[in-house]
Amino acid sequence: MKQSEPPLPAPPTHGLNIVPFAIMAGGWLGPLLMFWLYAWGPLRPFKYAAGNLLPEAWFLVPVVACFALWWVLPDSYFNIYRFERSGNIYEKLGVLTFRKFVPNGDFANRWDRRTDPRFRMIRCKNSAADFIGRTRQSERGHIVLLAFGAVTSAYAWRLGWHGWAIYLSAGNIVVNFFPIMLQRYTRNRIKRVLAKDYGRSAKK
Repeated sequence: MKQSEPPLPAPPTHGLNIVPFAIMAGGWLGPLLMFWLYAWGPLRPFKYAAGNLLPEAWFLVPVVACFALWWVLPDSYFNIYRFERSGNIYEKLGVLTFRKFVPNGDFANRWDRRTDPRFRMIRCKNSAADFIGRTRQSERGHIVLLAFGAVTSAYAWRLGWHGWAIYLSAGNIVVNFFPIMLQRYTRNRIKRVLAKDYGRSAKK
């Protein structure tokens, strides 16, 4: 990895990044919002039970706890632990396949390189360090959504809306749990490359 080089403008991905964002929004975030509108009542179908289905005030405690994760997660959480360092556990769980379809994933990057062969998401050590920070931010956001999605699914199950609970739980795995694994896998790979470069430089 080069020490530094002039920044290259990132070419547009011609809409390829819009697809996974739209799938996430339409396939999980949209239904998550619809669930609460159903529970609240304004958009509840006539075949659903009538009455107030919103949770009582106690429900604010787990909800606040979910969103508080953005601020209370310690920096040590983002460390890569020994069992993660080989990357095998994430590869066996399908992270490499998942990476092909995410925003700025394998397919989108390959398309960008057709437009500009110089294009790289990580071009030098400075951009690598910046990318590590971005993986932390992304992971933090997905952890918040994962927790809120889990609380929502639990409440849906309590209402007896088992279909909603199962769907939102499955979507939570795809939209949040897999991205969390991918961020940790990516951060580990970048740190390993940087460590190798540092080792080579130290030997010179």
